[in-house]
Amino acid sequence: MGRRETALQAAHSRLRELIGSEFRVGDKLPNERDLADRLEVSRATVREVLGQLAGEGVVTRTWGIGTFVHDGVERVPVSIGDVTALRDRITASGHRPTLQDAAVSRAKCPPGCAEVLGVEPDSPVWRVDRLFAVDGVPAAWIRDHLPLRFDGRDLDPSGLLSIDLDMFEFLASATGMPVRRAEIELVAVLADEEATTRLDVALGHPLVTATQIGYGAGEVALFHGHFTVRTDVLTLRISRGGQPEPAR
Repeated sequence: MGRRETALQAAHSRLRELIGSEFRVGDKLPNERDLADRLEVSRATVREVLGQLAGEGVVTRTWGIGTFVHDGVERVPVSIGDVTALRDRITASGHRPTLQDAAVSRAKCPPGCAEVLGVEPDSPVWRVDRLFAVDGVPAAWIRDHLPLRFDGRDLDPSGLLSIDLDMFEFLASATGMPVRRAEIELVAVLADEEATTRLDVALGHPLVTATQIGYGAGEVALFHGHFTVRTDVLTLRISRGGQPEPAR
């Protein structure tokens, strides 16, 4: 084994030991210069070792954001291109979904949500908070708002406290109008204090958050929500279909 290979192996072992002793899952590592100083090696060596550790699943690296300790959990691909329960998407990937926490309460409707649902800002609506886990690891925190009444019917979303009832299933039953289309806008963010508590990640951990609007027949908005996803656990996949081939 050459001198360079020996040095890389030593740096690799020392960095793994440092990560295991001083950092927890989701923590952001110091920059390459600081790590090089601590390990007494060059930045080029640190960069190469971090690349090896990323390939091994020990860390995840996000350009322009940093390097974070990874827990080695297999990422679960979840399609968001169709209107299907998150529970079922996770199960279809061969993993076990659980609802770690859930709450239903009356709350003031935020301005953006009020415009979508066609109610006055600050008027009372239902707020549904749910924390989904994949194989016991917190993966997605979802907060939905929906009207107290729809088309003369009182809505009671308390059944959503169980994983056995999904938002799409609830709305189809409660309103008589299934969700036909979901509009989703994705944004990459860094974990704030609330996200760290709910998703068990470090402050500044890279996440994806999305605004989701569910529409029924006639483009009537049935709910407005936000979901925040740990991309080290879930991989969001969007499928876009092309034009159908002409009949022959």
